[in-house]
Amino acid sequence: MLSRHRPADSARILAGQAAGAHRSRRCIRSLALPMTLSIGLALTACGSAEEDQPAADPNAEAAARLHEAQPTSVRDATLLPEGSESGTYAELATVQYSEQVRDSTEIDKPECVDAANRWGDLDGVREAPASVAAYEWPEGSVSSMLVETDEETADEAMAIEPPASCESYNATYADGTSSEYGVRDLDMPEMGDESRAFLIEVRTGEEESRMLSVMYRNGSLLGMTSILGGGDEADYEEMLTAFTEAAIARQDQMLG
Repeated sequence: MLSRHRPADSARILAGQAAGAHRSRRCIRSLALPMTLSIGLALTACGSAEEDQPAADPNAEAAARLHEAQPTSVRDATLLPEGSESGTYAELATVQYSEQVRDSTEIDKPECVDAANRWGDLDGVREAPASVAAYEWPEGSVSSMLVETDEETADEAMAIEPPASCESYNATYADGTSSEYGVRDLDMPEMGDESRAFLIEVRTGEEESRMLSVMYRNGSLLGMTSILGGGDEADYEEMLTAFTEAAIARQDQMLG
């Protein structure tokens, strides 16, 4: 997913405070990093599940169970219920807004569109129940995504990695501004049945941000936890490890 840079404080805007076209414009302009992973941040600017989800979602019940399995707090990161949503993956407001931004953005290396989350285009993911939870944290913003799929799809998703050419690339947005991106792997402890971690750095003019993410498989669950902000990389790695371990423990407790 693509997202535009914005000041860290704006990640605390609560869903539903703006309406109609104004909210949509703010959401599109607020997206700043190429992936899921500022998923929770997109939600806080884009609107709530009740507003954007269809009335009858066949995955509603399963997605609600996933949502209950999200941590309520980890250390000093606290859940923002109004900035979170659940339902069928492809119908999530977060996913739909990110796809709108992706479609209106030009990248000098086309293979790097959605470089870090190409797994999101798998049919087994798009049709699956999912939950996205956003967390307020003094040092940045935290998000957690859960997708319940079959083990074959989970294995396929984990096998998809960004092309080597995506270590650096440029994105130009619909308003003519541009950002420089860098993607690299992180050496972090393995979590769940399988995991991989990566860092995305973005520079827009004089502003710099980074997003650290862990993608993991816990049985047939796909999970991704991310931290976005301008904080110290080592501190973010420590928090990301603690949050992901807590998220997996919560899943095992709530979902068996």
